[in-house]
Amino acid sequence: MIKNFIDVKKQALENSHDGIGEYELFEIWNSKDFKSNIDFIDRVVIPPQSTVGYHKHGNNEEIYIVLEGRGEMTLNGKTVQVKKGDMILNQPWGEHGLVNNSDDVIDLLVVQVSL
Repeated sequence: MIKNFIDVKKQALENSHDGIGEYELFEIWNSKDFKSNIDFIDRVVIPPQSTVGYHKHGNNEEIYIVLEGRGEMTLNGKTVQVKKGDMILNQPWGEHGLVNNSDDVIDLLVVQVSL
C-alpha cells in the first residue's frame, strides 16, 4: 500500500493536550494498517505561537521527526530547542510538549508504537 503524506485529508485540532491554538493533523496510517504494534503515523503542522501541551504517555513510544521549522520541546522536564532534521523520542511513561515560538510552521511526522 502507498500513501502520500502531503495529500492525506487534513483535520483541524484545537488545544491539543491543553495546548494553545489550532494545528493541522493528517492521519496517514492507523493501527489497522499494520500487523505490528504501530499505533499511528501522522503528519502534524503547528503554526506559529501554537503548542502541543505538556502531557504524559502510557506504555508506548512516540517519535517526532521535524521536517520543517523550529521550536521548543520539553521532554521529561528538560526544555531544548529543536529544528528541521531533529528526531525526538518520547520513552514509555515519558512526558513531553512542543511550543512553536518561531514565525514559521513546524511540520512533523509523528510515529507511536505500543509496547
